[in-house]
Amino acid sequence: MITWMQTHKKWLIITIWIATIAFVGAGFVGWGAYSYGKKQDEVARVKDVSIKVKDIQDIYTQLFNNLNQMMGGKLDEATAKQFGLEKTAFQEALKKAMLIQFAKDNGLYVTNKELAKNLISIPAFQKEGKFDKSLYNIFLRNSRLTPKEFEENLKKDILIEKLFKALSLKSTKTTKETLASYMLMQDKISIKTIKAPEISVSEDEIKKFWEKHKEKYKSALSYNIGYFYVAIDGDVAKAEMISYYDEHKQNYTDKDGKILEFENIKDKVKTDLLAKKTKKEAILTMKKLKKGEIEFNKIDNISLTNDYISFDLMNRLVENKFLKPTLTQKGWLIAKLYQVNKPTILTYEKAKEFAKNDLIIEKTKQTLIKLAKDNVENFSGKNVGFIGRDNIMNLKTMSIDEANLFVQNLFNSNKPRGYVLLPNEDNPQKVVLFKIMEQKLLDKNNYEKYKEMITSYSDKLKEDRLNNNLIQKLQKLYEAQIKVYVKI
Repeated sequence: MITWMQTHKKWLIITIWIATIAFVGAGFVGWGAYSYGKKQDEVARVKDVSIKVKDIQDIYTQLFNNLNQMMGGKLDEATAKQFGLEKTAFQEALKKAMLIQFAKDNGLYVTNKELAKNLISIPAFQKEGKFDKSLYNIFLRNSRLTPKEFEENLKKDILIEKLFKALSLKSTKTTKETLASYMLMQDKISIKTIKAPEISVSEDEIKKFWEKHKEKYKSALSYNIGYFYVAIDGDVAKAEMISYYDEHKQNYTDKDGKILEFENIKDKVKTDLLAKKTKKEAILTMKKLKKGEIEFNKIDNISLTNDYISFDLMNRLVENKFLKPTLTQKGWLIAKLYQVNKPTILTYEKAKEFAKNDLIIEKTKQTLIKLAKDNVENFSGKNVGFIGRDNIMNLKTMSIDEANLFVQNLFNSNKPRGYVLLPNEDNPQKVVLFKIMEQKLLDKNNYEKYKEMITSYSDKLKEDRLNNNLIQKLQKLYEAQIKVYVKI
């Protein structure tokens, strides 16, 4: 996180707290189970800097949303807990507090003029390149922050940015040239490709392989559920829609926070109004379902990904066993979890094709490795010239992914000869033998071409090392002045 903060310090003043808008994706961290500090919402303290529940929640939400995006929107609270996101958020809040205290101890502070200058420069609050107070107010309203709360958070972020700037060290020429030698080195190589022979396996071999690895071949985790959708439909008068729009127009804004005209979003307004009108019917339906007056639609042996309930809601159903009326595109959903079907070992007949495929892959890999070891010392290959990280296109017999993997293995090797399984080690289809005939560590023309990138990367590496060392020093410096009021 500290590395991320330094890398993105230009946007630091907005990214952490702006995540407070995105609470839809991430739930609240359950710190309330433990005793607080002197102030009701204080969970820890570093000397004079207080860490509050909301400080941790803001960071947790940012971490959750970033990870959720990497996972394609499939992250749920249970998985987030397995990843230890709560603990990570607390540790990052603690690091931030130490940085703020260290900045203050060294005489750094933020003036009102600096605060105002940074506030009006935030792109999210600008319209046509100028600060727009209405956008600022919309943000505060949507994020449930007072101007004082927001500006206090902003001051902290500016203070950390000042600290990073004060400690920033530029890379020396030697450092940059050393890094360039590593990044831009080139090997003149000769290569030979050996394709995998066709592998056949007998029934007896498959059965023995399955016996040895049967724990690997299990049925999928599945669920028996019941679900019921209460449709959102009906007619509403235009006047009623306009009245609803006027009352809730703050919910209908574009990416810049500007309220959209009714005519442009009247279909959305109608859907929202009907959802409100049908919610009572959904609650009554839930009561009837619980009493058995009407029946759920029952489905057995379905996975988290299915055609009946969205992935996110299936996760919630599995966690809570029952879903009260929940608004979806299909209507108000009510659902019940009847049974969890745990994975069981598949019979040989059901697992046979899976086992056969895995056995062929294993034998193919063993065969290719033997061929590589038998030939690598004395093979006669094709001279492909100098290969570096920036010219993998010269490896014309390989795909881009294969070439990347090959070059990665080439430069990780400490021997002049070797081999690489392609397209990957898990399911190889061929092996490429290589022999390094000559090496160039630093090409001056290449260095000039990539000098800006190398300088940036070199500065970044130095900053990362500095930040890591700084945090370690601060932990020792403030060890006796850190108070934690929650169980971590």
